[in-house]
Amino acid sequence: MRFTPSTPDTIPALEGSRQGTSGRIVTVVDASALVAYALREERWEAVEGVLHEAPLAVELLPVEAANAVLMARRAKRLTSTEAQDALRTVHRLCQLGVTLHPHTPLLPAAWEIAEQQGLTVYDAAYLALARRERTALASRDAAQLRGAHSIGLRVIEV
Repeated sequence: MRFTPSTPDTIPALEGSRQGTSGRIVTVVDASALVAYALREERWEAVEGVLHEAPLAVELLPVEAANAVLMARRAKRLTSTEAQDALRTVHRLCQLGVTLHPHTPLLPAAWEIAEQQGLTVYDAAYLALARRERTALASRDAAQLRGAHSIGLRVIEV
């Protein structure tokens, strides 16, 4: 299944959803989206729109994003300077822009979602948070987007 890319501007209001200061939906953002922004990968501008609305994430986000930057560095896709710049961006966003939620309370729901959707528990934690907060999930991870769609979440492919 292919998901149509969308931006927060084009997402209709969800009944009972949390909204940011501009009236846009407050979205759960995962590590794949944050890393795309930090590394200025293709379509990173779509992530920027989500980040302007003070998104939510599980507290694992900075560690998972930092690991992705490290893996890109080890694969020699980034110079040391580029990796350090990306890491600073991740750190800054997680301190100032993204509201991090503890993952421990999400564990039972994440486990259930992971089993049903064939995801890892840490990926399913983002879905559990989006479901609990009654909001959308912004991601670049195809399996995560499929799982989110399958459990009835609004998805934003960035």
